[in-house]
Amino acid sequence: MNWETLKLDIMDTGVSVLTFNRPDTMNSVNDQFCFDVQAVCKVISENDAVKVIVITGAGKGWSSGGDISMLASIEDPISAKATYDAAGELVKAIYELKKPVIAALNGVVAGASIAACLACDLIIASEKARMGFTFMQLAFCPDSGTSHFLIQKVGYHKALELLWFGKILNAEEAEKLGLLNKVVPHEECLPEAIRWAEKLAQQPLMTVGLDKKLLREAAKNNFYQQTELEAMYQVLAWSSDDFKEGCEAFAEKRRPVFKNR
Repeated sequence: MNWETLKLDIMDTGVSVLTFNRPDTMNSVNDQFCFDVQAVCKVISENDAVKVIVITGAGKGWSSGGDISMLASIEDPISAKATYDAAGELVKAIYELKKPVIAALNGVVAGASIAACLACDLIIASEKARMGFTFMQLAFCPDSGTSHFLIQKVGYHKALELLWFGKILNAEEAEKLGLLNKVVPHEECLPEAIRWAEKLAQQPLMTVGLDKKLLREAAKNNFYQQTELEAMYQVLAWSSDDFKEGCEAFAEKRRPVFKNR
């Protein structure tokens, strides 16, 4: 399935690979790109054959952020607000996916696209990947949710260091800061992300989804609120057919076959 700026490949395993497909511009973000990402996320959400999503980029980069030619052509504050709102909606579309999302970070990610990357649930990075916090070079603030994700990942002081000095992190540095999960040889980036996705697709996906909700709520809940939420979600998990299958498989010393219900 193809859009003007994207490709979507749906595999028999339940894994889908979404490719940002503007390689001539390092997959930079323009209005059409924002529209296409929102449209494809809607398709993904409504397609039961899609269990896990992997997002990668065509060419040498994952996404370089906002298309500079588009940003430079903005003529008034109203148009500027509409442009940045559209980028925010792109990130929201990825963040709001209830299914697991894995970024296969095959190269450079910079600017607003860092937010799109950090909105994913897991991040596998090529050894050639770079994270560019390059807003300051354009006298820009972080946008599209970058500051939200960044302060949760690295804290206030390190976040300001990255932003104020326009840091460009290599993959190993980003991993040490907790900005991604794993660094692999370049040629293994997408295959490893797909392996993780295929493994996830075999898990009880109802529980996977509940875990995703729990950890997001944990960032704002206190201990008492979070334990109450855990108890409620655990009752939901306990009520599922997959829990019964897990118990039976454990007793019978076999691998469980989950049906996601």
